[in-house]
Amino acid sequence: MSCRRSFVQSQPVLLFTLLATLIPLFASADVITIGAVKDNTLYEPESEKSNGAGEYFFVGQTDVGDRRRGVLAFDPVSAIPSGSTINSVTLQLHMSRTKAGGESVSLHRLLADWGEGGSDAAGQEGVPANAEADDATWEYRLYDDVDPSSSPAWTALGAEGDYIGAASETVTVGGNGFYSWPAASDPPSSGMAADVQGWLDVPSTSFGWIVIGHEGTNKTAKRFGSRQNGDTSRWPELIIDFTPEGNSGACCASDGTCSVVEHPGGSCSGTYLGKDFVCDPNPCPQAPGACCLPTAMATCQEETEADCGILGGRFEGALTSCAATTCPVLPTPFVDLLPLPAPAQPTTGSPGGAATYQLAMREVQQNLHSELPDTTVWGFGDGVSGAGYPGPTIEATTDEPITVHWINDLRDTAQGGEPLRTDHYLDVDLCPHGAQDNAQAVVHLHGGHVPADVDGHPDATFVPGNQVEYEYPNNQQAATLWYHDHSLGTTRLNVYMGLAGFYLVRDATEAALGLPSGEYEIPLAIQDRSFNVDGTFQYPAEWQDMYFGETMLVNGQVWPYHDVKQGKYRLRMLNGCNSRMLTLQFCPGPNELPCSPASFDVIGQEGGLLPSPETIDTITIGPGERVDLVIDFAGYSPGTAVYLVNSASAPYPGPPGEGVLPDVMKFLVGSAAGHTTPIPGALRPMEVLDEGDSVADRYLELIKG
Repeated sequence: MSCRRSFVQSQPVLLFTLLATLIPLFASADVITIGAVKDNTLYEPESEKSNGAGEYFFVGQTDVGDRRRGVLAFDPVSAIPSGSTINSVTLQLHMSRTKAGGESVSLHRLLADWGEGGSDAAGQEGVPANAEADDATWEYRLYDDVDPSSSPAWTALGAEGDYIGAASETVTVGGNGFYSWPAASDPPSSGMAADVQGWLDVPSTSFGWIVIGHEGTNKTAKRFGSRQNGDTSRWPELIIDFTPEGNSGACCASDGTCSVVEHPGGSCSGTYLGKDFVCDPNPCPQAPGACCLPTAMATCQEETEADCGILGGRFEGALTSCAATTCPVLPTPFVDLLPLPAPAQPTTGSPGGAATYQLAMREVQQNLHSELPDTTVWGFGDGVSGAGYPGPTIEATTDEPITVHWINDLRDTAQGGEPLRTDHYLDVDLCPHGAQDNAQAVVHLHGGHVPADVDGHPDATFVPGNQVEYEYPNNQQAATLWYHDHSLGTTRLNVYMGLAGFYLVRDATEAALGLPSGEYEIPLAIQDRSFNVDGTFQYPAEWQDMYFGETMLVNGQVWPYHDVKQGKYRLRMLNGCNSRMLTLQFCPGPNELPCSPASFDVIGQEGGLLPSPETIDTITIGPGERVDLVIDFAGYSPGTAVYLVNSASAPYPGPPGEGVLPDVMKFLVGSAAGHTTPIPGALRPMEVLDEGDSVADRYLELIKG
């Protein structure tokens, strides 16, 4: 890692240049953004529990009927000159966990002071920690950890009686993502503006808001990022539009933020620019911070946000340092050819017919990008070709059974590859049910119609040195299936390491359609991964609800390209990501969102072929889902590049653009003619069930554990 300059050295020059060239801006309406100064959760019925230093606060009602209420305060008095007029106020919060759909969440102005202590709940923070000094709890405003009985209490439990009953603002909060009060489509909130104006005019009443979700119904709790959240973009923010009284000027802080203070700037802790300077637009010199560049060596340089953007980097924030920043490993896209998984070779029989296979799980070194060292992966080998990730593709035919001997031959390659593995390659969090720090495995045929005893149940794992025999009847129509590890407590780790492969079922109906085949039929396993600079996989040691990689791999290669001819290709796409949704388009440029996408024909999904092709230009698939499509590269000039691009937010659904990993792979069009046969207008007859023929109603309640 290399870092180029420090802000301390460059700041005087920047300020001198600024002050020598700026013309004072006439004072007018101004806009500032301030962060919360304290936040906490009141947990019913806990009088001595809290979460003052936690990363989240909660609102709503839990599975068992206990209420959660957030308390949240800002300090507009320190950021806005006295005598100013508040024009409008917007609160922004990030919601990251819920079991409910759209529920109302309201802000009520608090009438009493409260505290944020050092309590810090563990895990997902739904269970509070022991309250510490000055924490707010369900019973107390300011907890006394020496003598709890002397703690100042709320007028009634849950702060009842200490907030204004009429909500200052209410919005509906649904799935994960950012929300604002008022909602972007709503008019400015007169109630919120009145609250902030009151705090500014009478600072002794500035106690913030209590945040109350839907109460009275279980399983409505929602979790919001606090000011201690590890992701600074998810901190609570208050955006205030105000008009100074007239006797004010702009104050520049060392991190480049601007605030309006009373003239002559005695309260400015940075550099006072002078009377009548305003903060909108921001006139302050911008401080550099860590800028992560898209390189395989995780290069970091200290740049301003603007310069970082010019370099194509990711800015980590003003005054952040490279020494304290871990940048992602981002090798150059589209420099390596797309690998094509080899067909699995049986020990008896032939591919596509009744046959017997021996597929062994093995730990091998595999190059996943030419700019990276080899990566340790877990792959499958059939004894003919070497083991690799993803595993060889099993070809099957409807009603032609096959037998697979799944062999766990995972050995520790760091020990010469001889000893069978007794521990996992990745760190294993033992908290999830069934997790064990070993190399246990079991294979599930995803989408297969199979008997229960060969379904790869998560409890049916077997450790290295053992094997199982599964017979698959293949009594289903042609479809794109895939096989993958299914171990209880460690599925995410084993699949991340590479234990997955395609399983294609074919039948006579499909064969008669003349669809693209041979070199024109390509399986694409799309998965996101993160790397360390030594090429090893990076994955969190502790279990996480969701994890998103920094690079996209297709068939085990980071951002590959594939040479195509001028014609139709059948692409069997698998979303093999652990958590990431994919919204896919074919675009004329890399990382180009939005684009003018090329259309394609969807001919099948998980269950097999559709009745007829559906022509669209965008499709969204979740982890484990497949889509079978045909795209035509005819008509493109030789040398044209067509990019497969993803626009799905992460987590999904979420605000557009949040967490997106856009580039997937590139198709490079050649001059030779390819498959030009038209796609039939009818593919397969399908029985459509009539809801009126049902004889019983069943209601299933899905609960996320």
